Formats: sequence, C-alpha cells, structure tokens
Amino acid sequence: MKEFLSEQSIEAFRSIINHNPDATFIVSNEGTIVEVNEGVTECLGFQKKEIMGSSYKDLFCQHQLDLISQYFSEVLKGASCQYVAEAHHKNGEIVYLQIKQVPLFFEGKVNGIFGVAKNITEYRQLLKALKESEERYRLLADNSLDLIQLINLDGIVEYASPSHKMVLGFDPKEYIGKWVFYQPNGDVDDKFRTVFMSMLLLRKPFTYEIKRQHEQGYPVWLEMKGTPMFDEDGDFKNMMLVGREITERKKYQVQLEQLSYHDALTGAPNRRYLNKMLSDALSAATTSVGQLAVMFADLDNFKQINDTLGHDAGDELLRQFVKRAGACLQEHDVLARMGGDEFVFVLPHVKSSSELSLLAENILETLQLPWILDGKELYTTSSIGIAFYEEDDSVKELLQKADAALYLAKAEGKNTYRIYSFRDLSMR
Repeated sequence: MKEFLSEQSIEAFRSIINHNPDATFIVSNEGTIVEVNEGVTECLGFQKKEIMGSSYKDLFCQHQLDLISQYFSEVLKGASCQYVAEAHHKNGEIVYLQIKQVPLFFEGKVNGIFGVAKNITEYRQLLKALKESEERYRLLADNSLDLIQLINLDGIVEYASPSHKMVLGFDPKEYIGKWVFYQPNGDVDDKFRTVFMSMLLLRKPFTYEIKRQHEQGYPVWLEMKGTPMFDEDGDFKNMMLVGREITERKKYQVQLEQLSYHDALTGAPNRRYLNKMLSDALSAATTSVGQLAVMFADLDNFKQINDTLGHDAGDELLRQFVKRAGACLQEHDVLARMGGDEFVFVLPHVKSSSELSLLAENILETLQLPWILDGKELYTTSSIGIAFYEEDDSVKELLQKADAALYLAKAEGKNTYRIYSFRDLSMR
C-alpha cells in the first residue's frame, strides 16, 4: 500500500477496510491485491496471506475476465462502477459478489482502486428458487382447467389464466388490467362484490357460487374461492381467485331439488315443499291476517274410480287434475299434492273472501267437465275447504282448519266449498 498511497492515507484506509462488514480490498494500478479485510476471508474462504500480492483476476471465473478487465480500465480512467461477478471460493464453489469500485487519487492521479464486495450468493439462490417456483406456478396456472386470477391491492387483475377462453369464451387479455368485478358481457353480481370486499377488509378466504354468462350467451356456474396472499413479513400482498366450473353439479342439484320438493306422479310440489313454503310465508313480515289463504281439495269418490278403472286410470286422473286445476290459478299461487287425491292450493295474495269464493266456484266448475281416461269420458266432482291465515297460526293449524272446512263440504253433499271463518272461528 505504501508504494502508491501517502503515509497520511494509509491509516485512514486501513480503518475503513478493517471496520467494514463487507469484503473490502485495494488493488494497485497493475491489478495486484495490496490490502484486504477479514470480510474477504469470510466471503471467499482464503486467508489474507493467500490473497495479498496476487492478481485480482485470479479470484474470478474465466468467462468473466474480459468484462471485469473492462470495468477495471474504466475505474483507472477515473470512473466508478458497480457490477455482479462470479468468484472462486476456496472450497471450489462459485460465489456471487456485488462489487462497487472507485478510483483512489493521489496528487491528481489514479493510484489504485478501492472496492467493496457483498456476497449475494444466497440472495441469487433465493431469486432463482423464486423464479423456478413462479415458472412452475405459471405452468400449472396456464394449464389448469380452473379459472385463476391474481388481483393486486387496488382490485386490478394482473393475471388471468388461459382457461377463461375455454370456460367462458373470453380471451384472458379481456380481464387483465381491469377491475376484478368487470365482466366482458356486463354481468353484475352485487353479492359477490360484497363477499370480495369483505375478504379485503377481514383478510380471510371465502367460497362463493356465482353464475356467469358465456360469450355465446348460456349460463356457466362457478365455485369461486378467494384467498388472500401475504409476503414473508405477513403483509397483505395480493389476492388469488380460483373458479371451478360446477354447471353440471348445479343441474344435478336442481334435479335433486325437483325430486325432493315435487311429486313424482304429477310433477306438482309435494307436502315437503308445501310445508316449507307456508312456513316461509307465515314468518314473512309482509304476511298479514286475511291476506294468505289455503284451499284443501280432493276428488269425490276417487277410491271408487280407482277400484273400478284401475290404478293407472286413477294416476292419469290425478295428473289431469293438476293441469286443469292449476290453470285456474295466478302466477304467484301454488298447487301442491299432499298425497292420494288430496291437494292444497296456496293463495298468498287474497284481497277478499268474495274473491276467494269466485275462485273456488271456478275450480269446481272446471273439475266437473268430463275427463278422458283411456279414450273414455268420465265425470266426477270435487270438494274444497278454505281457511284464511289468522294471527299466530302455525302451518299445521292453518291446514287443519282447511281440512275441517273440507270435511264439512263433503258432509253437506260434496261438489261444493266451505270457508273456515277467521273472524269467529265458526263454519259457514
């Protein structure tokens, strides 16, 4: 060091070198290493005496020597430089160094190079592992049948998997750079917006079934799973949405619901559906006394028809009953089969008892028209019992009142209707 530095500078540089936590070195204009600190030993494994006096080029990999020589020449001209180089560790491994070099001036001339090297091998390995992980993830995402979106903290889609084209018919580029709620065909789902915003606030995953519209116009059901993603410090980084198509599953669910809530013979809602519907209607805040009514109806002498013509004819009569009686109802009314030849009409928007009486008379007249069974005409009648909803009525109580009114109608000769009064609890 004395060969090219003043005595006044030697102690200052030694202090800088020895107290620097990174590998620090001084190289002469000829490229000879004239001073290093303990950081070099920690970084490259060589002892100080093994490095001092050797050429700096001996430390670096052969394929980088031309580039390193170019940087060295630039510094000798008075410039500073920073670069990443591959150096040899004493154990034979490659060490990645981030090097900063500046010229040392003495009496206006460059008399050596001062450098600091930071070992970034572990950092490079982490970057490589991260890149490989990202490549594997992208490979999986790009070939996944599920829809995958990565959304930043501003709610903007940064990645959309190619499967969007296959599942929804839209190019994934349609979504990238757009707000997460954007859909190319203008689909809007306010509930999904609420669920997604809750995830942003609570930082918790969610699962949500949503119906989208395919580019060709038909519906596509998706099970969306939203997952918040965090960095190594636990900070909320971004969000991932994964959508799996469940259209066939939804169709199957509809079929199961149809079987669960509908009568297999007639296709009409069954007792289970009726109980659920009435329970919901009675608990609804909009239901008021006198507004909801039920009619209990059955076919007069149905057992005799079954015994005379057979069960197939009886089944066909029940199917025709549902079609004919159902045609008398409004869109919001429901006709359900309780079992056998017993049916219940649910009328949620009755304005008056006179209106209900007219409906009952119309149904009875319609059911008196001839039935065509196995090519033959058959005449039969029906009876109806009516009950209005009264305050605090349960589903069971309401149906019992209508059944009691039906019993009275039959007792009075059949082919008629009777109303269970909600005013004085008497029959009339």
